Amino acid sequence: MPRPCLASTSPGQPDLIARLLKDTHPSTEPFVRAYALGWAATSFPAVLRVLLGAATRPSKRPLRQLLVQLAAALSKGFDPRGLAVAFGVAVGGAKWGEGSVEPAVRKAYLAGVEQARALREGKTKDKGKGKARATDESLAECQQRVLQDAQGEAREADEAPAMVQQGLSQDERNVHALSTFVSAAISSLVALLILQSGKSYRRPIRPLAIQTVDDKLDVLLTPYAPPLSTVIRAGGPPPAVPPEQLRAAQSPTLDLTLFVLVRGVDTLARLLYERAPPARGRAAPLLRFLASQGDTIVFWLASSKIMWAWFYRPHLLPPSYGKWILQLARMDPRLLQLLRYARAGRFVYGKQPDAEVVEMCAAIAKHAGKDASLVNPALIDRLDCSFVHGKLGAGSCEINAAKRWARAFLDCLLIYLPVHAIPPLLFNLRRILRSPSSSLLRILLAASRSSAFLATFVASVYFGVCLTRTRVPQLARGLVAQQPLDSGLCVLVGCAMCGASVLIENKRRRREMALYCAPRALYALLDELVPASLHQSRAGVALARWAERAVFALASGTVVSAAVHRPDAVSGIVRGVTSFAVKGWTVQEGGAGTEAAQ
Repeated sequence: MPRPCLASTSPGQPDLIARLLKDTHPSTEPFVRAYALGWAATSFPAVLRVLLGAATRPSKRPLRQLLVQLAAALSKGFDPRGLAVAFGVAVGGAKWGEGSVEPAVRKAYLAGVEQARALREGKTKDKGKGKARATDESLAECQQRVLQDAQGEAREADEAPAMVQQGLSQDERNVHALSTFVSAAISSLVALLILQSGKSYRRPIRPLAIQTVDDKLDVLLTPYAPPLSTVIRAGGPPPAVPPEQLRAAQSPTLDLTLFVLVRGVDTLARLLYERAPPARGRAAPLLRFLASQGDTIVFWLASSKIMWAWFYRPHLLPPSYGKWILQLARMDPRLLQLLRYARAGRFVYGKQPDAEVVEMCAAIAKHAGKDASLVNPALIDRLDCSFVHGKLGAGSCEINAAKRWARAFLDCLLIYLPVHAIPPLLFNLRRILRSPSSSLLRILLAASRSSAFLATFVASVYFGVCLTRTRVPQLARGLVAQQPLDSGLCVLVGCAMCGASVLIENKRRRREMALYCAPRALYALLDELVPASLHQSRAGVALARWAERAVFALASGTVVSAAVHRPDAVSGIVRGVTSFAVKGWTVQEGGAGTEAAQ
């Protein structure tokens, strides 16, 4: 088992923040660092939106107005109930309260050590006396007594007393790590309460209905399609909302909670895996496979759930996330709606549909330049795949998948080039200047690989749908009915196929993609896991609120504690962010202080 390491064992060269705050309270530097991260996470996206808006929609607005918008975006991060204060309280508060909770943690840990020792020796002590002894006895006294007993046993077994001393050092590290965890969990709870104290936390009950579209939304999401005024007229009455899509007020911090939960579970799983004994027996190959390909499996399951929800239950996804998928897939929203009608039994071959479905079918036929009778389910026994392909993917099913792949690759390349180029430019500029050609080639290859992954993801969904609803009936020669295929089986195959595209990415990126998708899949699962009656009572709403707070506190405490004491257990971008936040965190070990996360 590898030795647990602190975030750093050498102080290194202090940066500007460390030099400015060297004479302040030890919790001040973690607070300032975390506050800066929260401010950047809030303000930078707002600034980017202002700049992109000015670049993509040039107008005659005066420069003064643009500067006012930039100033407002920069000041957004200083909200007293925003992310900056919450991050600062979570990390700085953890350091501030670490010393206060340590005595209680020592007593609790001592009680556990004493009980474990009694169980190992087969003693049956009175629980009350054992508890009183554990409370009154200091950890140092207990360790000294355990050391004397162990040294006596070691002399009999001819063992080295140094091994016993190493175990006591491990106990000391465990106490410090548990103290950090408890303090971080408490401060994280306070941080979430700060976020939830804002006005945005209490939202009115609102229907998250099947995706509606109007002229403005259509231009934003599907620029290749004409306005959808024939589907839902601007200013008209809203469509009927199924009862299952009526949800109680959604916690605006739920996304953040799920993100922290996934990162906390990942960190805890890595720590437990290191301590687990090597797998043996028949299950050993399976366990090794799960350990090596766990990130791929998680991504596959998460992406399948996300895409299924996007097709049939879009209210289970964050609205902005659903819009992004629709834009990347370049799918006509009307066709997406038609698939939902088929799933709901409103688009059935051989049966007359209701007026709303007829209107939708007519709009799809008009956009494709074909007769409306070719889309009316009462007049056909199968919807031709050309309507699924649209104008962008005109041709056979295979040609449609190839065209979709090429278009998605170009779209994704514009996204991933900055993603792979900006970090080296900011942090490894000297390396780029030393070998510009090789650095440029490395960036292009990495961006192309990531773009190929996402393009394959998009194309595989289309290919899975077309393969099931077109090629399978052709091969089965009438043995498979078309209605079940269009009512969900074709989408199920497409959702199952897309997750395998992550194998194109390298191993490190697979883990990050899995951790990125997992919170969104959990978001989609929540309404299915939690009974609907729980959302409709005050007690249920209060229970859900405090359950979220407890989950956030425990998960955040796990991540912060690992960032201080075991940074190697924190993966991906979160490791870089937390290492900056806890840099300079003094960890007391054996009477000597060492700085964390250099």
